[in-house]
Amino acid sequence: MIKRSFFGLVKPKLHYERIDEAQAEPVSVKASKNIMLSIEHPFESAKNSLLKIGDPVKNGQKIALTEKADDYLLASKSGRISNISPFVGILGKKYTVVTIDIDADSAQTVDDHFKSSSQTPSLEKARDLLSGLPGKPDFTVFFNTDKPVKTIVVMGADNDLLSITRQYFVKNNIISMKTGIDFLRKITGIHNVILIVPQHLAQVAGSSGATVKTVDSEYPSAHPHLIRQHVLSTEASSPDAGVAFFSAEAVSALGAAFNTGKLPLEKLITFISKDGTRRLVSIPIGTPLQDILNEFNENLEEGDQLIVGGPLTGISVYTTDSPVMPDSDTLIVQSKEQVPERSDAPCVNCGDCVRVCPASIQVNLLVRYLEAQQYQEAADQYDLFSCIECGFCSYVCESRIPVFQHIRLAKYTLESMKEAEENNV
Repeated sequence: MIKRSFFGLVKPKLHYERIDEAQAEPVSVKASKNIMLSIEHPFESAKNSLLKIGDPVKNGQKIALTEKADDYLLASKSGRISNISPFVGILGKKYTVVTIDIDADSAQTVDDHFKSSSQTPSLEKARDLLSGLPGKPDFTVFFNTDKPVKTIVVMGADNDLLSITRQYFVKNNIISMKTGIDFLRKITGIHNVILIVPQHLAQVAGSSGATVKTVDSEYPSAHPHLIRQHVLSTEASSPDAGVAFFSAEAVSALGAAFNTGKLPLEKLITFISKDGTRRLVSIPIGTPLQDILNEFNENLEEGDQLIVGGPLTGISVYTTDSPVMPDSDTLIVQSKEQVPERSDAPCVNCGDCVRVCPASIQVNLLVRYLEAQQYQEAADQYDLFSCIECGFCSYVCESRIPVFQHIRLAKYTLESMKEAEENNV
């Protein structure tokens, strides 16, 4: 719920969701016919791919276009590849989508490559075999010699409103998280591991073996940039300090993998129905979102929205065939009556966006340059790249200007221009 001052001089406040003490167990949803794995690799480079239509795939098998590709996913079900096609995502990001028609439950086969490799764990093996786990653990940061990692931060606080996905793992899977934390310490040699949790989960988090630090319930206090500034030590708070962030789910998945020798490939999602009902859903990675809607008899009508991610930073997808990704934490169904209005009305200088901005940006001035597509001026004069993309400015905007979307587009455009210039040198 948003809280506003009567006089408008105090910044509006939003608060994260708190997991219930009697939270129901996740509902298990099966993939009905196929899974779709969206690999962050342009389709053009798939022409000489290792993958071919008709190839058999095993549960847990690494799905990559080339033998040494850094971008890959793990098949959550066995079956056969039925299609390999291009897909253009948000802001022109290019993917290759591998569709796998899945075998019946009784015919599922498991790839045992991880089981044999898990006997001698290493950072290289983790990077090459485990980056496709739920939570999408990123091991590449440990190979950046320019910024050596000295601190590992495990995020047990959710990153957007309405979600309770990360809190669930702290509350219910702390033993697996402890195993995952021990595993990270072993393969990285880094012993400074900090677990960030909401204040109400501090006691249970103490069993993790990590240093526990809490954040309050006010959004966006659990954002990684603010964690660096306000929670970590002075040394680790520097932008140049090497800090690796992992979600509680990713760490729990690592722990479960090394406890059992099997790769856990079911993603936990907070699902919000049109009527506001919140459920936790466990579903194989790559499952089309339509299978979740079918499970709960949710029908989309013209004007409704399906949002992957939270209400402030999530993305509205245009097809229910979009798959569950390793880092998909929240799925929200909005009826057309709930969809916020957007307008071309000019900024009225109410100042709410400036008051809520955690980066202290003059958003009311920045947005004028963004609407005029003067992106370089916005970066030079009004700190475009200081924005941490929390989405709060769009939420409070009295004129219903999509400020957050303007900012993302501006950043993408400037970064694309810079990349093009560097490639032409």
